[in-house]
Amino acid sequence: MKNIIIIAGFLIVTLLTGSVYFNPFKGNVKILVDGKIVEADVKNCTVYDVLKEKKLSLEIQDIVSPSLNTLVTDGMMIKIQRVKEANITVTEIVKAETVRIWDKNLNINEIVDLQNGIDGFLEKEVKVRYHDNKEVWRKVFNISNQKKPVNRVVIQGTTKAKRMYMMTKKMTVVKVYSLLATGYYPGPEDCGPYADGLTANGMKAGYGVCAVDPKLIPLGTKLYVENYGYCIAADTGGSIKGNKIDLCFDEYKDSSTYNPKYVKTYVLK
Repeated sequence: MKNIIIIAGFLIVTLLTGSVYFNPFKGNVKILVDGKIVEADVKNCTVYDVLKEKKLSLEIQDIVSPSLNTLVTDGMMIKIQRVKEANITVTEIVKAETVRIWDKNLNINEIVDLQNGIDGFLEKEVKVRYHDNKEVWRKVFNISNQKKPVNRVVIQGTTKAKRMYMMTKKMTVVKVYSLLATGYYPGPEDCGPYADGLTANGMKAGYGVCAVDPKLIPLGTKLYVENYGYCIAADTGGSIKGNKIDLCFDEYKDSSTYNPKYVKTYVLK
């Protein structure tokens, strides 16, 4: 009668004699855990048995490769990845954008910073997962706080026309008035027979100068007036008191057709 041999794991059974023989396995394995390599001499066992013998504890989220029920082999490398999760708060800066307002009353080289930009922010609640203290995954689950950015606003000219008075550099708004605006021509039609074409502070009158109340706006102040453009407070007038401004034009037809209106007047520096 032939011998019938059944191999089951590490157990060899010979049915001829009814005897049971063990073919014991012995070997060495390495365990990579917490940045170190631990060696173990093992017999017939699983990965779980090796870790238990070496008293290496596991958390429920830890990853073991190969799996715990795998039978060990000589020279096997067992890897344990420590898995942790944490909730953190992350602040993300939201950059302010620049909005440009194009103005035909300004030369292409004239720029006014009308409003400074202010960055906003988002505070995010984030779940982060780490494998052996290295981030491998994150997910935002809540926005806890936020502030919208304030856009920077810039006024920039579009005309190539040269005027008597023009900005020599980019300027910034420091104050704003709402003034009742009128128009005047520096000739005798508006200023009488003795008009000499000069302003109160001796500048040549023309487009780009204006009359103001010096008690409100000192002479020499540089201004940007909506729907007019850049001008210098250089003149005064008997009827220009308080919140009034008189805008100078190069042609009588322009001053005579200028309808009085309230305009935003920006003080520049």
